[in-house]
Amino acid sequence: MQDKEFQIGAEGIDIEKIMGKIRANIEEKKKAGVYEKYDLSGISRLEVENISTEEEFLNYYIEILQRTCDVNIGDFEIINEGGILGSFEVLAKKVVWKLLKFYTYRLFSQQKEFNCQVTNAFLSLRKHMDTRFKEIHERLDFLTKDRRQNPEVRIQNSE
Repeated sequence: MQDKEFQIGAEGIDIEKIMGKIRANIEEKKKAGVYEKYDLSGISRLEVENISTEEEFLNYYIEILQRTCDVNIGDFEIINEGGILGSFEVLAKKVVWKLLKFYTYRLFSQQKEFNCQVTNAFLSLRKHMDTRFKEIHERLDFLTKDRRQNPEVRIQNSE
């Protein structure tokens, strides 16, 4: 099957001009810091460069998981950007959002709950494994020490 290219257009609409306005709005909002509070990456080159062991790397990502699992699913502020139709545009967006919210809120809240439950399960499992590894190392140290003191004694499994 060959790829077929098609175009949708209408006379009098300058797509490049519209895209330019969109890009300019995005840049303005980036400079104003609007998007920073929604940035979930939480990772920066400086943070990662300071990590030297796998343990530190795992601890770092566990911290990121904890910070980002509880995503804010509340309403975004709809801002009037002025113009002749600014108030109408805000009203239309609010109406559309109210209509869509009924369908999306349950999905978003279930995803948020799943994220938090998986994160908590992972943290609990990690805590359990850390405790278990510590017990195993203590037992191994004890057995190694006992073996050095009494080389003729055989190590037996007590479990």
